[in-house]
Amino acid sequence: MIREMKHGEEGKVRELLARLDYEDQTFWRKQIKTLEECFFESSKIPISGEVRGRSVIFVAEEEGTIVGLCWCTIVDRGIDKQGEVAEFFVEREFRGKGVGRDLMNVAKQLFIREKVEVAFAWTHHGNEAAIKLYKDAGFKEVDQVVVAFVPSKQN
Repeated sequence: MIREMKHGEEGKVRELLARLDYEDQTFWRKQIKTLEECFFESSKIPISGEVRGRSVIFVAEEEGTIVGLCWCTIVDRGIDKQGEVAEFFVEREFRGKGVGRDLMNVAKQLFIREKVEVAFAWTHHGNEAAIKLYKDAGFKEVDQVVVAFVPSKQN
């Protein structure tokens, strides 16, 4: 079952975000943080009423346990309305069982309902499972160069 996150489920969502951060390192940071460090950092992520703007967190629930999440944001920039799959994670043992597809379908319906002009989903080169999931959901690769600034203590 896919549904919006309920009040009181922030802790489980933070746990999934920590697991995402931990796994995500293999694509760009080469596993420099421990899972415990990721859990600590996720405890500081603002969720629910602390988030400004339009933000919806969908969760996948199996037998009363949250096993996945899709955090969507919508920004009206004045010149257009954009959506983003800001965070996406499915517990390893539930991957390949349609959970990710179901989460993406709910996210797409949100973007349609909110009349966004474009919605983005970000992932890393080499994350073939995520790329396939997004493409299967109707997202397309675009001919744009994305550059990123990641502030460090030296900046």
